[in-house]
Amino acid sequence: AGHCHSALAAQGANTSMHDSFNLAWKLNLVARDLAPRSLLATYEEERKKIAQDLINFDAAHVTAFSEGDEALARNFDENIRFISGVGAEYSPNILNQMGSAPLPTGSSEHRLKPGALLTPAQVSRYVDANPVDIQLDIPPLSQFTVYIFAPTLGSIRKALDSLCKNIKGQDSLLSRATARANQSYSASPRPVTLMDDYDQLERYTPLSQLFTYSLVTRTAKSDVEITALPPLIQASRWTFYLDDVMPGGGCTEKWLGDVTDDEIVIVNVRPDGYVGSIGRWGNVGADAENVGRKMMEWLDEYYGTFLKG
Repeated sequence: AGHCHSALAAQGANTSMHDSFNLAWKLNLVARDLAPRSLLATYEEERKKIAQDLINFDAAHVTAFSEGDEALARNFDENIRFISGVGAEYSPNILNQMGSAPLPTGSSEHRLKPGALLTPAQVSRYVDANPVDIQLDIPPLSQFTVYIFAPTLGSIRKALDSLCKNIKGQDSLLSRATARANQSYSASPRPVTLMDDYDQLERYTPLSQLFTYSLVTRTAKSDVEITALPPLIQASRWTFYLDDVMPGGGCTEKWLGDVTDDEIVIVNVRPDGYVGSIGRWGNVGADAENVGRKMMEWLDEYYGTFLKG
């Protein structure tokens, strides 16, 4: 592992934290025999690009300092996403699969895309009606998060049932990888930390030590009974979110653009908070069983490129 420190732009600590996070979760999966050693090659592939981006920014920043306040202000304006860390983005690889779905509709820097971090958005937890920052609510435990966006739960319910049933089926790579991970963490549990009592980690790994499943819907709470949802969602009740906090279409609109009532969008998020892939299916009520199976196959295809099943 290597580290690039910005001499003048003061980005050294920020960059090193991202370096460490990127490497740590990959080492954990390989050490637990949940992923092949080839996964480690993506560390240099991804972080070397960011190091070069930092060197380029540092040079431009120094030049702007010498040219005066107007040039410096313009440089900050042009590079604020990179300075804040949000703009540190990765190129396509096995973890960041750009061709997995059309990019979210609309032109906005807040739209999700593979290789980029989740942008801030608020939702409320179904289980306690607490408004939360969705991008921060699930603690990082070296697990992937599978967000399932379903604007309304009426017409898509059968497709959601089919998806959840297929995810838990023996034919699913996610199911086999889960069994492998659960066995590993049973033999070698995560170290206990002072934050565990606060975070209540079991809320986020009720079914799998490798995947956290999350459902996000605009359906009103009064119209949803969690016991009527698939068992996978019932078990994941602490990551069942209502998109009823933000105005103007909420988190769904901010992250994904226009999602119609007969669509389901799945967002795979890496353990370090970067978007891995985005899948989108329309008219899901017309052939629910088949659509549910296709969604599971899409998930298996993505995770099968770098996980052992």
